[in-house]
Amino acid sequence: MKTVISSLESTVESLSKIAGAAFKFVVAVGGICVIIYAMQVGHFPQGISLGDGLLFLLAAACFGGVYALFVAFILSLGICLSPVLRPVLKLIFRLFDKVSGAPQRPMCKLADFNWFSVPFFLIGLIFILGLGVDDVFVYGVMLLLSILLYVFYSIAMDAGERYRSNARLMSVAIETPEKERLLRAEQVENFRNVQLVCIATIAIMPLFVSGAFGYILNDSMRLAQVRIENPIIYAKAPYSTMLPNELTISDARSPEGYTAYKGVTVLFKGFGSTTVVSFPDNGKPRQLDIPNELIELPHEFRLPT
Repeated sequence: MKTVISSLESTVESLSKIAGAAFKFVVAVGGICVIIYAMQVGHFPQGISLGDGLLFLLAAACFGGVYALFVAFILSLGICLSPVLRPVLKLIFRLFDKVSGAPQRPMCKLADFNWFSVPFFLIGLIFILGLGVDDVFVYGVMLLLSILLYVFYSIAMDAGERYRSNARLMSVAIETPEKERLLRAEQVENFRNVQLVCIATIAIMPLFVSGAFGYILNDSMRLAQVRIENPIIYAKAPYSTMLPNELTISDARSPEGYTAYKGVTVLFKGFGSTTVVSFPDNGKPRQLDIPNELIELPHEFRLPT
């Protein structure tokens, strides 16, 4: 009984460490991407308060969560395609060795099909189909990315399996030739390092390869209410005079001193002392930074009854 309890405690402790590390990684990646979004918009928040810092963490967690799901979706696509990919990849590896004249190396074991990946694959398929509506090129990028992630996933799984096998061999008290060979070659730690590098590659590769990064970034900012599409805004002078008259809502019930506008996009709000809005002006997009005290959004302003 004590052995079972001790095993459960060890498992719970390991899971809590993994969950903590995963959360920190998600927030870190999300924070970096929020900064990238701010640079993309061309706005760096100023006058940030403690509340703004908490909202920054929320936005970072939103992006990190959406990004983690995106990676899971794309990787699941590769795993579900493994019955087709495995013979093709094996043939490619053999042809490469033959053409390059390299000596025959032990081939990495490609990961098998896993039924647990099917739900993620189905959700990811819907997600990918939505991304490719405006740009069919995205489909090819997603397929290539899924193959690359599958290869690195296979290497990581194979290296992890070899690491555990060799670690068990090394833990044996009896000295054996195999154990001595592993000690000389330092293969145990090499397998561990390969596994960690592949996991890190899987985590960050979509940031650089995927053409859908911008879509994910914008959707995450919408989820965190940092970006708002087509809201009705209320702007006060002198900034109301900088917005085109054709965007004015003449019959809107506006707060005193404010003018209502539609057809704008709130690009950045919540952090700092200004809100960034974008709007069309004579067929060209324009951007305007408005102090928070001179702009109101419907969900932030309540008309008296």
